[in-house]
Amino acid sequence: MTRRQKRRDPGLARVRSVVAGLALAGTISLEAVAGHLGTSPRTLQRRLNQHGISFWALLEHSRFEIAAALLRETDLKVQEIAARLGYSTPSGFARAFTKWSGASPSAFRTLRTRQQQPVAKMARNGQKEST
Repeated sequence: MTRRQKRRDPGLARVRSVVAGLALAGTISLEAVAGHLGTSPRTLQRRLNQHGISFWALLEHSRFEIAAALLRETDLKVQEIAARLGYSTPSGFARAFTKWSGASPSAFRTLRTRQQQPVAKMARNGQKEST
C-alpha cells in the first residue's frame, strides 16, 4: 500500500476523527479510542502499526492541529487551550507546542495575527487583494 492510499483509508480517517474529538474533550486514552471504535486496544494498535503510525504520534499530531487552530481562530487564553487538550499545566502544553511548531503558543499567535493584518487592513479600506 502506498502512502497516498494509507492516507485515504476510511478506517484511519475514522480513527483520526475519534482521536481529535477525544483530544478536544481533554480525556483520551488508547482504551477510550478503541471503545469508541468498537475494537480492542491491541487491535487498534495493530491497525495503526500497519499504517506506520503509533497511537501516541497520532494523538500528538491531533493535539498540535487543534492547538494551532484554536490559537489562530480564537481568543482563548493559552491556559484554556491547554486545559481543553488535557494538559494539567499550561507550561506542559507550552513545552509540547514549542516542540511541535518551533514557537511558543504566544509567539505562534502573534505571528499569525501579523500575517493576517495586511489582508484585514485592505478589506477595511475597501481594497481587494491582488492575486
